[in-house]
Amino acid sequence: MAISNQRTAFGVKILNSNHTEIRRLKREGHVAELHGNKFWNSSFLIMDYLKKHPLKKGVRVLEIGCGWGLLGIYCARQFDAKVTGIDADGNVLPYMQLHAEKNGVIIEGKKMTFQQLSTVKLQDFDVILGADICFWDEMSGMLHNLIRRAQKAGVSQVMIADPCRAPFTDLALRCKKQYGDQSQVEEKWLKRPVPASGEILIVNL
Repeated sequence: MAISNQRTAFGVKILNSNHTEIRRLKREGHVAELHGNKFWNSSFLIMDYLKKHPLKKGVRVLEIGCGWGLLGIYCARQFDAKVTGIDADGNVLPYMQLHAEKNGVIIEGKKMTFQQLSTVKLQDFDVILGADICFWDEMSGMLHNLIRRAQKAGVSQVMIADPCRAPFTDLALRCKKQYGDQSQVEEKWLKRPVPASGEILIVNL
């Protein structure tokens, strides 16, 4: 459903780039530096998957490379999840907080890289989610190491969605080699709310 300057998908309100408050944040100098300038469609793949495979109520969710944070917002709305979103680009966090406010949820946002998520910090979470975050070659190794730390920290599940770029495929192969049947790749195609396709790497730790 769409109205002037915003739309709704999977029960989440998403502001368009020409929305008054989005434009205000840009004028205030919050200009994304690392591709976090809009909402990326791979988040819809995980939302659709979670409709059929819901998380437990009150689960502690970490959205990595959160951008506008809409995947975490979906979890907060649908599962009463306690959500933290991290992104290497601090300029995107005001957009995440704006969307959290518009959707009536509270999310904590932190400027942080994948490498800064230590085993100790990861102990605060049950599930790690990410969408469109494996687009540079070096990210495959970073995320693989992050998943290893997550296992040590007691995280139960990691889900990462991508339109099947080469670094993501490499990550999926690494996880399959290390975790065997605990790691799987789910292909997804969506016609609505927008045409989207890709894969979700699901690692049960």
